[in-house]
Amino acid sequence: ARFWERMGAGFLDMILVGILSGLVGRGALGLLVTLAYFAGMWAWKGTTVGGVVLKLKVVRLDGQPITFPVALVRGLAAAFSVVVMFLGFLWIAWDKEKQGWHDKIAGTVVVRLPHTQSLVCF
Repeated sequence: ARFWERMGAGFLDMILVGILSGLVGRGALGLLVTLAYFAGMWAWKGTTVGGVVLKLKVVRLDGQPITFPVALVRGLAAAFSVVVMFLGFLWIAWDKEKQGWHDKIAGTVVVRLPHTQSLVCF
């Protein structure tokens, strides 16, 4: 998936996470809610609400399903990418595989789906 598609999905997710974090409070609990949202959604559906809207899905390079430990590592690596002035996310723009640092660390890539994936269906 292209850089701007991924940033759009991330923006939508951050609005949702911002609302959820606002309900539980800021600080460490807000960060935990953010990590739980992303890791939980990636492990459950391979995508997030923003990913569903923009038809994006996270897949592993080895073809295996995204497990919660892989999703958690990806989420923690994404947090690291934020701490270093978002460089891990900006990396997507010039990486030929369109992987951010968190993708490279977790062995994942984001792909564009040909159709919308439902969050309700199993």
